[in-house]
Amino acid sequence: MEKKVVFMFSGQGSQYYHMGETLLAEGDVFKKWMTRLDQIAEPLVGRSIMQLLYDPQHSKAESFDRTLFTHPALFMVQYALAQEMLHHGIFPDYVLGSSLGEFVAAAVSNILDPEQALIAVIKQAQIFEMSCEGGGMLAVLDDPRTFRENPLLHHNSELAGVNYDGHFVIAGGNVDLDGIHTHLRDKGIASIRLPVSYAFHSREIDPAENAFISHLRTLSLQKPAIPFCSGMYGELVEAVRHEYFWDVVRQPMRFREAVTAMEREQPAVYLDLSPSGVLANFTKRLLKDDSSSESAVLLTVYGFDFEKMNELKRTIARPNDSITGGNDKSMIAYLFPGQGSQHVGMGEGLFDEFPDLTAKADAILGYSVKELCLNDPKHQLGNTAFTQPLLYTVNALMYMKKRKETGRRPDFVAGHSLGEYNALFAAEVFDFETGLRLVKKRGELMALAAGGGMAAVIGMQAQEVEDIIRRNGHLEIDVANYNSPVQTVLSGRKDHIMEAQRIFEQAGAGMYIPLNVSGAFHSRYMNEAKKEFEQFLNNFTFHKPVIPVIANVSARPCPFNEIKRNLTEQITSSVNWTDTIRYLMGKEVELFEEVGPKDVLTKLTEKIRQSSSPLFVEDETPEEPSTNEQKNENNPPFVDTESVFMPNARKKITAASLGSPAFKERYGLKYAYVLGAMYKGIASAEMVVKAGKAGMLCFFGSGGLRITQIEEAIRDIQRQLRGGEPYGMNFLHHPDNQALEEAVADLYLKYGITVIEASSFITMTPALIKYRAKGLTRRADGTVEIRNKIIAKVSRPEVASNFLRPAPERIIERLVQEGKITQEEGRLLQMVPVADDLCVEADSGGHTDQGSAYVLMPTLIRLRDDMVREHGYTSEISVGAAGGIGTPEAAAAAILLGADFLVTGSINQCTVEAATSDAAKDLLQQANVQDTDYAPAGDMFEIGAKIQVLKKGLFFPARANKLYDLYRHFNALEEIDEATRERIQDKFFHRSFEEIYREVIAHKVPAEIEKAERNPKHKMALIFKWYFSYSTRLAMTGSKEHKVDYQIHCGPALGAFNQWVLGTELEHWRNRHIDQIGEMLLNETAALLNRRISELVGN
Repeated sequence: MEKKVVFMFSGQGSQYYHMGETLLAEGDVFKKWMTRLDQIAEPLVGRSIMQLLYDPQHSKAESFDRTLFTHPALFMVQYALAQEMLHHGIFPDYVLGSSLGEFVAAAVSNILDPEQALIAVIKQAQIFEMSCEGGGMLAVLDDPRTFRENPLLHHNSELAGVNYDGHFVIAGGNVDLDGIHTHLRDKGIASIRLPVSYAFHSREIDPAENAFISHLRTLSLQKPAIPFCSGMYGELVEAVRHEYFWDVVRQPMRFREAVTAMEREQPAVYLDLSPSGVLANFTKRLLKDDSSSESAVLLTVYGFDFEKMNELKRTIARPNDSITGGNDKSMIAYLFPGQGSQHVGMGEGLFDEFPDLTAKADAILGYSVKELCLNDPKHQLGNTAFTQPLLYTVNALMYMKKRKETGRRPDFVAGHSLGEYNALFAAEVFDFETGLRLVKKRGELMALAAGGGMAAVIGMQAQEVEDIIRRNGHLEIDVANYNSPVQTVLSGRKDHIMEAQRIFEQAGAGMYIPLNVSGAFHSRYMNEAKKEFEQFLNNFTFHKPVIPVIANVSARPCPFNEIKRNLTEQITSSVNWTDTIRYLMGKEVELFEEVGPKDVLTKLTEKIRQSSSPLFVEDETPEEPSTNEQKNENNPPFVDTESVFMPNARKKITAASLGSPAFKERYGLKYAYVLGAMYKGIASAEMVVKAGKAGMLCFFGSGGLRITQIEEAIRDIQRQLRGGEPYGMNFLHHPDNQALEEAVADLYLKYGITVIEASSFITMTPALIKYRAKGLTRRADGTVEIRNKIIAKVSRPEVASNFLRPAPERIIERLVQEGKITQEEGRLLQMVPVADDLCVEADSGGHTDQGSAYVLMPTLIRLRDDMVREHGYTSEISVGAAGGIGTPEAAAAAILLGADFLVTGSINQCTVEAATSDAAKDLLQQANVQDTDYAPAGDMFEIGAKIQVLKKGLFFPARANKLYDLYRHFNALEEIDEATRERIQDKFFHRSFEEIYREVIAHKVPAEIEKAERNPKHKMALIFKWYFSYSTRLAMTGSKEHKVDYQIHCGPALGAFNQWVLGTELEHWRNRHIDQIGEMLLNETAALLNRRISELVGN
């Protein structure tokens, strides 16, 4: 029996300086991949991994243990070595990774793109260094039962993995491991400290879980192209979830079980591609005496074994095409039928196989699709209004089943009339629910058509049919379908269709068959339906097709930006089915498979192929890539702004018509305009009330306030807004104070706050999910009613992904177990996203990631669309734009980027309603676009997070940055030179470090004080962070004594606004009111868009 080949990859502990160096000089492919991966890693870790790894100043014997460098180094060496093997014809039949090695195995088997995988391991290392205490791992050369039987071990460490019966690994804190190591040595048991800096596979790394899983969920996972043996599960797996790549470093390693599972398959050559050969050593000890399997090592600390590779090339290498598995590479097209294919009983078995999609169809249509398709008790299946959505559903389920069975995506798709919607669904232009809504509307409109008729002319060439129609000009008849060279369907007024029968029969038509329809489909007589459907289409956003869709109207691939127009035209145009098949023949499609309940298209297609020649045409080069896989810098993705702000371009745009109608309806707004929260109550109750009365949404700035202050503001707002006017509250994430976060959530629930702005979140928290859950109820039709709405402020895709998913199961389970939510609320949470809408925050005042709206908006809109499709949400999720909006030009740019609503911030701080000092407003009024700077954020001082602040006339930005530089370079105040210490105390703080420290610890819990006393760097941070609170108080109170130390959050949008209103009465802030500013900005934006569109289109 031929032995299979297993590629094995190891994790932390197997690395050393200069690993793979001898191969680097000889292996061109190895060197190429090392260099390519190093170019990806260098900007992320701050230095070249290759330069560090092969630095002659380091010896192999030196400890190489900093995770930020060892993680990518291990990935790079092993992945590059795998590519070298492939180059020499040594192909794996299976891949197996242990711990970090699972990332390499996933990349080799195409579960992950190698770049994604490398970035993920670097991200993991960065999160470990930010979140986790140091720790270690200890390899114990003894029976694994020792761990369970020895209390010192199982009380002070965790079992990280069993590699064979005489070798196991434990993880824990450094002090604990030192004690265990000494204890084992005294008992005569050998143990070895591994060169790692964290206690992987233990609870010690749990602080990194949420942040890393958030990153993992941004990755694109595929099914393995090479069978994947999980070193964590200890068995072969067909697919993995995103969370799997957290579990592989958190859960125990099960290498022993994995090799045992592989041995059950058939004999194998276990090829260890790790740097040290450790896995081959483990494998030898796991193989039974009667096993014919073998293990092989190529790379060790002594260098690369070229002789062994040459031996493997002679014994197991095979041609490149031998790993294709014999898959048929013939081009295939899926064809979806239209009306005429329906029959009672269609879809049998499918509705039970796909219950979720079936339930969604029932909810959208308002009746049971299963009952109607299988039994048709009221004889409705022949009614166009029912036929079209039912046939679309069955076609879609058949396609899902085919994809499930074959795992293959077709090379082309096409649909006949209604079937074109299934083709677009298969090409992922829209999700199942969107397609069903479109077809439902289409069917309803076509069912209303009356007085029309259709007939099939058989046995006559299409050209001859057209000539007869022209010769009898009084017959107002159109060609509806070119079904085959000798089958043409006519459409027109019923009396003309009947009159034409005699004419065609006399002209020699083989058969003339009037069809049992009520309307003249695909003809000029459907023009009214076409107009209404065109307006309906404008409510939807489509995606670029991932498979070429051959359009009915043109018999060519439909460009992305013409899909809506094509669907509209299809209602009154001919279905060019003959040329569709001829086009596919010209593209060398050999397999045509009908995906529908009958074989109508199969027969037509066979006739076309027998009697027609292929149609060879040179396709126009699309301006945009035709598949989602083709995105790259040279072909930037198209941004679809159609229908977002201008549902009908012929109508004049107004301030009130800007934005998503669904967004305005959801929050009860006149304008799609939001005023973002400003901390410390600067976005005041007065501001919230004035905005609400103007039909705008403003969030009260609750960040930095005490619970009693927030409660007082809520009472004030609710007292003044009694008529259902919109308002909301800011909900700020407090990673270091979950109790405060939960108290704020409880306060909002107590007072019935139904709209919150979630800000500064990276991962989801129990308090946020509890707030969401308490507003969920189930409607009579089974859908979810959402009372407590969340608008999430995001500036990173991975954070947006967290809000676009349903709540994490682990949080739901925890809340249910603690009795904080009911089981029903937990179930409902799994049916809706965490957030109703997203606010995309580009570079803004206050906390900022310094992002660009031109980059963020298209990316997050596309992410929104993908997530809606993935999860099947039925409610529209709007995406708004924030950051940099202070003029009509900026607002118009946001609109054209696809924003569903606008969010302003900085411009509202310089108004009468803002609750900050007059002195601060006087400074803000003088700002220009260049008068801001970045400084450390006081609440995230230690990690260097940035805020954008006013710099004109102020010393705060420079002084804050100086403090952060000192914090970075010194571990204690005493290490700073005396002159600098005196300057900070005298000029910056105006008091001594001791005075500040006494003030700070008066408000800290004992544990925090103890930490400061024990850690001088933490004490220095507490003292430096005092300055940030102090500078904020100065600005808000308008202190005249230390004005240069004002901390005023502000973005350049305010400078742009100041220049816009220069010379008007709004030049002075005392004339600025937030409602007037909002209306003026929206009115001018609408006027600007009308002018620009008129200039572009000439009307």
